[in-house]
Amino acid sequence: MKKMMKKPIIYSLLFIGILFGCEEAFIEEDLTDAIISIIAPQDGAQIEDASINFSWTEVDQATSYRLQVARPNFENAAQIVLDTTVTTSNFNATLAKNSYEWRVRAQNSGSATAYSGAQFSVIEAADFSSREVLLTSPENELITNTAAQTLTWQVVPDANTYRIRVLNTDDEVQQEETTNQTSLAITFPEGVSRWQVRAENATQNTLFTTRTLTLDTMDPNTPVGTAPANDATLTDTEVTFSWTREAVQGSVEFDSIYIFEDQALTQLVTKDRITSPSEITLEASKTYYWFLKAFDEAQNESANSTTLRFTIN
Repeated sequence: MKKMMKKPIIYSLLFIGILFGCEEAFIEEDLTDAIISIIAPQDGAQIEDASINFSWTEVDQATSYRLQVARPNFENAAQIVLDTTVTTSNFNATLAKNSYEWRVRAQNSGSATAYSGAQFSVIEAADFSSREVLLTSPENELITNTAAQTLTWQVVPDANTYRIRVLNTDDEVQQEETTNQTSLAITFPEGVSRWQVRAENATQNTLFTTRTLTLDTMDPNTPVGTAPANDATLTDTEVTFSWTREAVQGSVEFDSIYIFEDQALTQLVTKDRITSPSEITLEASKTYYWFLKAFDEAQNESANSTTLRFTIN
């Protein structure tokens, strides 16, 4: 009898495992038969500019796109000049005067479309001074708590030097460097800075291309819970929580509340990003333990506030 009773349980567990396995397998759609279409450059295009904007149609359920550019084409490639993965349906690159072929595909973690592409040529690069330095990283308007950053940008044809400046909010130059590489390590000061790069050769220079970066290394102040007071006894299951915290100058700050059912803080009831005061509905006939923690957009965080206790009858 014992063996007879165990079989349905085993089969049920196997069924549940198969069911969950199937759910995980179909999280992302198969892209194999989907079609991606190029927008520009079209086949045979002749472009009188060194800065090329590659664009294509978005594909539903794609998480990224792989873009490749070969010189002069993929069948007889002398050089793969670009091979990158992006999450948007366009990408800028600077290319020298030459013939090229480009292609792009949509992809997710389990599948990809076929490549679509075209051949084009850069027939006459623009005058050097009108070219653009295409910045790569860090992203524009980055908010970070890491002062040391590596600035990167794309090659500008015929450039032999790149000039990098870091400016404050009054547009005063705080740091200036030159390099013949397409990257440079910079340590940013606290606060908002603008960083910019221009290309130079023996006789000309491009305009500066600029991005903004905010460095915030200061942890937010620790919140102080005010209500419900420690050891309070409540009769209403809709509980009003309030607290105080003095803001620190820097990136935007916010507070999260953590509510537990046990003093060891292992049985989490809820965790929410909220503002003071806020109302949360809980169950009656229980004792709760709660504390707060502050965060900011630069990924800094405060210490936990003092844990307070209350009971709902």
